[in-house]
Amino acid sequence: MSSRNQTLPKNFQPRHYVIEINDLDVENNSFSGHVVIDLKCIDPSDTVFLNSRDISISSAVVEIDGREVNCSSTQYDTASEVLEFKFSEEFTNDIKIHIDYIGCIQTNMSGFYRSDFQDPLTGNPQYMLSTQFEATDARRAFPCMDEPLLKASFDVSIVAPSNCTVLSNMPLKSAKTLTEQDLIMHRFHTTPLMSTYLVAWAIGELEYIEGHTEMEIYPSIEGYSTQSGLSPQTIKLPIRVYTVKGKSQQGQFALSVAAKVIDYFSSLFDIPYPLPKLDLLCVETYSHNAMENFSLITFRPTALLFEGDVNSGNPLALQKIAYVVSHEIAHQWFGNLVTMKWWDELWLNEGFATWVGYHAVAKFFPQWDVPSLVMWKSHEVALELDSLRESHPVKVNVRNAKDIDQVFDSISYLKGCSVLEMISGFLGEDAFLKGVALYLKNNKFSNATMEALFDSITEATGVNVLRRLQDWILKIGFPLITVSRLENGDVSVTQSMFSSTSVAPPNNPQPIWWLPLMLTNQDHLENLELSKKSMAISLPKDQFIFFNTDGYGFYRVKYEDRTILKTICKNIDSLSSRSKMALISDLQITGSADTLLDVISHFIDSQDPNDYYVWAMLINACFTLSSLLYRCSDHNISTKLNQFILKLIENQLDDALKYLENPDAIILCKDDEKRALKAQFYEQILIAAGLCSYKKVVTQCSRLFAEEKVTAINRNIVLTTVLCQDDTPLTIFEQVVKELATATLTHKEIILTALGKVQNPQLFDASLNLIFKAEPMDLQFLAESWGSNPNIRSHLWNYIKMHYDRIYERISLNSTVTDRFFRFSLKDLVGLDLRRELANFFKGKNLDGFDRGIRQTLERIEKNTAYANSNINGVKEFFNC
Repeated sequence: MSSRNQTLPKNFQPRHYVIEINDLDVENNSFSGHVVIDLKCIDPSDTVFLNSRDISISSAVVEIDGREVNCSSTQYDTASEVLEFKFSEEFTNDIKIHIDYIGCIQTNMSGFYRSDFQDPLTGNPQYMLSTQFEATDARRAFPCMDEPLLKASFDVSIVAPSNCTVLSNMPLKSAKTLTEQDLIMHRFHTTPLMSTYLVAWAIGELEYIEGHTEMEIYPSIEGYSTQSGLSPQTIKLPIRVYTVKGKSQQGQFALSVAAKVIDYFSSLFDIPYPLPKLDLLCVETYSHNAMENFSLITFRPTALLFEGDVNSGNPLALQKIAYVVSHEIAHQWFGNLVTMKWWDELWLNEGFATWVGYHAVAKFFPQWDVPSLVMWKSHEVALELDSLRESHPVKVNVRNAKDIDQVFDSISYLKGCSVLEMISGFLGEDAFLKGVALYLKNNKFSNATMEALFDSITEATGVNVLRRLQDWILKIGFPLITVSRLENGDVSVTQSMFSSTSVAPPNNPQPIWWLPLMLTNQDHLENLELSKKSMAISLPKDQFIFFNTDGYGFYRVKYEDRTILKTICKNIDSLSSRSKMALISDLQITGSADTLLDVISHFIDSQDPNDYYVWAMLINACFTLSSLLYRCSDHNISTKLNQFILKLIENQLDDALKYLENPDAIILCKDDEKRALKAQFYEQILIAAGLCSYKKVVTQCSRLFAEEKVTAINRNIVLTTVLCQDDTPLTIFEQVVKELATATLTHKEIILTALGKVQNPQLFDASLNLIFKAEPMDLQFLAESWGSNPNIRSHLWNYIKMHYDRIYERISLNSTVTDRFFRFSLKDLVGLDLRRELANFFKGKNLDGFDRGIRQTLERIEKNTAYANSNINGVKEFFNC
């Protein structure tokens, strides 16, 4: 094994795989497999090293120069998951290794795995089989060289019952009925070069809907070249949405998005989609939103299917589908066509797919204010995580499979996206994308690095991108920009490394980042650059200025000069939505709580129902403050903060209540292009009022619940409100729990989120017992809700300690599920006593796959505690209590 990364020896390099899957035994969760791997000899050796896990080898034979050489011995290293085949002679030429094996059909949403579900038409138990190989689980389905750099082509054949549909990366080549058996051998066309983690197949009783792109520029399977991804004749690309029987029509919205996005990306990157079909498959049991397998993308139901009328549907559900579909299709170029060389540059896949996925959604759905959505759900999330000492660089050292799983986080996805957004904003999108297209052309069907991407953008723009961005990628953290007035009246701008705690971050000396300052000066934008510790800017004293306009820079801004901040507050209406969000967030993180509340007060007279994301951030800031102060204050502070929130939103409550009574009046108003934002705004207002026990909202939600008038549109509002009151009875709680048995997954996610918001102590145990009733993949919705609920938080921690072994046993089969559960549940704890207790509790426990999440949680508790202690008195003074 390589000493730097746990990679295979380089004696042989794979060129082609022939994979045959048969003898599916679903009752015993096993299958038989045969794989033939064409290996190019790089360095003569008598040993072949392959990755393998949960596989029993039956035989291994090397074919060389027309003869066969049997394997003399095998050795398996469990820690590295490397299988060593020893032969009696040294091979100096290219070889083929033939392997027969028995594999395991997994039940943990990884590898080749089984999803159990209820048939939506009959209610009977049913199953489907599918694959999830990223990052290192292809080795669970066939012995292979399971590294992204080791690309090869693949022939896949699968024997399955005749009533099943069988899918793989390429179109079906042939289907042969086997003699005297109710089985069919499905053979698929040869793939182009791709990494093992992108290989995929699926088996089940499925149905589909089909559409096509408008552009007729895509390769046909007739004459298809696996080297170029082209064919003599071009076609409109066929796109199918596959589901279990009875659900395919719910894929219409996703299908329409996919057709538009494929055409758009093909034009944007100047490379037509390179495979002759695209299938979008809904997998009934899935821990992720989706997986970008080349031309067979798999999805969690809520990321692909929409139940009901799109025109009157929940905009949040539609946004999720549009974004996830766009993100995964972006991967067909960024990640699949061009792949990172090793997992340390995962961000090349995920950061770009996140950025360009949002870019596509913004193009096709401008009414959704996608730039503000990116600020809220991507930019701010990345800043929070990257403020921790337990963050990591965007390009992170990754040695083994356990490390790899933990870098699928907000740094790789969201900081990567934010850095690309920052440089795109600086260069201009068109120029930036020309460089991206050049990068893809230069590395088609190959592997590449950060340097290759930045060099291509530099070539297209004439701007040295690597010099500007290398610290952003290679170093942890981001800067704080401090804005102050000098004695001569000039504005001083100084950068220093930001830390969420008082403890200095590691790796001193601190870097000096390249910064695009994006200064609003009165009514015009100045795109200044800062590449040193500080600079002075000559600006009139009373002039309205604002740094980091639209929040495109990945940094925090602190206005030490109160006059500058007051002038900004007087000009709130001059700021864009994203600039308002940047102001609020920067104050929340870098300023005092009383200053934050004072600035928020200026928004009372500046309200726009189309500014949903601004108001989401304002309201969230208030509830976060209340949550962090809950343990170190009396009930009076919570009451005062609830009153403050109600005062903030009171001007909108009457209109919000009208929306609750008749949502169609807004949602179906086609003359209002911003109707989706307005609907989200009123939902946010109503949920906030319900959490604050505002009588009119509680009464109306209780009536709708009692009269069984809960719909897909009002469900989140009504269930949250009726469940979060401090006198909610057990009968209502149990009534909502019963809905889980028949709920769709979208419905179920809303129910679980609402069930985690209970404030009546008599319901705490009933809520927490759902850990052992809800599906493990759905526990993240409960955990997120419990973690942000200060009323149940200490009870939750005691419950975890008491039942840890049972909880761990239930969720540990999938590291993603485990990591999310503990991070979401415990991240808002406050108190150094709890930090010590939590650290001692997890000390010595097996934390494989979630150790980084626990360390980050400990640091968040430290941060929360410092914030609460330093701000409690200021908040009391603000409210005169």
